[in-house]
Amino acid sequence: MKPIFKKVESQSEEAFVAKIDQFSQFYNKWHFHPELELTHIVKGRGTRFIGDHIEYFEDGDLILVGSNLPHVWKNQNDDSELAVAQVVQFLPSFLGNDMLKKIEFKNVQNLITQSSYGLKIVGITKDQVLVYLDVLFNANNSLDRLITLIRILDLLGTSSDLIPMSKSLFMVKVDKQNVDRLNQVIDYTITNFAARITLEDIASLSNMSVSNFCKYFKGRMKKTYVQYLTEVRIGMSCKLLIENKLSVHQIAFESGFVNMSNFNRAFKLTKQMTPLSYRKSFHLE
Repeated sequence: MKPIFKKVESQSEEAFVAKIDQFSQFYNKWHFHPELELTHIVKGRGTRFIGDHIEYFEDGDLILVGSNLPHVWKNQNDDSELAVAQVVQFLPSFLGNDMLKKIEFKNVQNLITQSSYGLKIVGITKDQVLVYLDVLFNANNSLDRLITLIRILDLLGTSSDLIPMSKSLFMVKVDKQNVDRLNQVIDYTITNFAARITLEDIASLSNMSVSNFCKYFKGRMKKTYVQYLTEVRIGMSCKLLIENKLSVHQIAFESGFVNMSNFNRAFKLTKQMTPLSYRKSFHLE
């Protein structure tokens, strides 16, 4: 599956894009773009991939994705149920490079740097930003919207309620061939995680020997492919555990694990708790 550079649709006279997405499925291809992206999930649930980070998402989540940081939202809404998100996209230089160098925008500069790893916004800061987003989306003119965005970014740039997501710096490099190869591997893994995937399969997909592929992948992801595949499967199992529709045994196999022993061991190593404890932490019977 080809990786995708996604062009953000905007008018040339606009400083940024603010839109409300309403789809049965969000744009579900592993993709990247130069614009930073602030996303508020108004309604939706599923699994979110940002860089090398994999996590269940749900209503109310607020995420800032950095420039050229690969990401995808795999939502699991019913086909008859719309997923809704408030999305704001802007280039790192949306105010002009000279303006961003001014002392007044130091907090914005810091935020843009932090966003390279992807940021989950929580706590009081999240509540404040959601209020600002309502103001932004209901503003009557473009200047008011721009001022509101600057206030949001300034607030985020001083906040301690920001949780880095991707463990490694995963911005797309200019080497298009390597970008395409890595994104193809990740997209294939996201799509086929429940099936049996061997190193021979994934190396062949990349037109590389197993040895060269393993070195290539670890050099860019800072982990082995087997570790990454396990993390994808654990991320998917978390979604199923929270939904509470299947037994833990069924979830293990739905997530691609061949037996319960491997599933329990991998889950505890990743989440520092058992699958059953994880389910109970969400107050599910």
